[in-house]
Amino acid sequence: MSGLGIDPVDLVDPFAPAVPADSRVWEAAVKMGRVRRPCAVIFIRDPSGDMGLYLTARKVAEEVFELSEEGIVLVERGRISWGLDRRVVEISLKISMVLDTSGISGIVDGVYNSDCVEIVRGDQTPLGVVTEDSLIRVLLRAIPEDMRAEDIASKPIEIIDLDAPLIEAIGVMIQRGFRRIVITSQDRVAGVITMLDIIHRVSESHIRGDPEEILLGSSIGGIGYEGPLFIPENTWVRALAKKLLGTRSKCVLVGSPENPLGIVTEKDLIRIIRENI
Repeated sequence: MSGLGIDPVDLVDPFAPAVPADSRVWEAAVKMGRVRRPCAVIFIRDPSGDMGLYLTARKVAEEVFELSEEGIVLVERGRISWGLDRRVVEISLKISMVLDTSGISGIVDGVYNSDCVEIVRGDQTPLGVVTEDSLIRVLLRAIPEDMRAEDIASKPIEIIDLDAPLIEAIGVMIQRGFRRIVITSQDRVAGVITMLDIIHRVSESHIRGDPEEILLGSSIGGIGYEGPLFIPENTWVRALAKKLLGTRSKCVLVGSPENPLGIVTEKDLIRIIRENI
């Protein structure tokens, strides 16, 4: 990888969202949704100087949506609003920091395990955040030229019916740790819905004063979703990666709507990059 002339700072994502520590959770969720990044960086100042924290769409969902023993979201008046109105610093995690003098492999490992990392100087001055999106764009050449979609697609595909309650989809994603789930209708793939889309829409509903309204009685089809992007099994992974980065859901499906054979996500691409640098 050193032969490619990649400097760690080249991996910084200029579109990575950042929010103040006193921001509310709903503000971070809306910002993440607008720029299509599954994490936001939070900065606070304490006696020891700047401290980096981050928040993910998954963490927001786990804190805002309470599940029943059956794995269904409990929609109680005021409960979701309370969660969205908390300060982001209350539910944030410590971001992994990597020195700008470190090798690329450490950054890739950090992003693979934690969604994003912060690059800092030796004195801990932050230089920027590396996200999955920016890492894939810059390190695309690390993917072997002869690798095809069928070589890396994850199987089987987790699916849910278009008419299923939205709260059921949320429960499945939280319990299984999914960022997205594939939607089917009449035995065909109809689209993909992501947790980022859900917390964004629920947060917008919260701004209007009733976040529970969008959950009560709503099906998956009622909240909106992205149409599926299918590619042939023999598609080169480098070409696939460029298509994937252009989707809202950050995934492509292998096969056809009637016969889906697998799914490729940003994590699959980073895993391949990780194995080849």
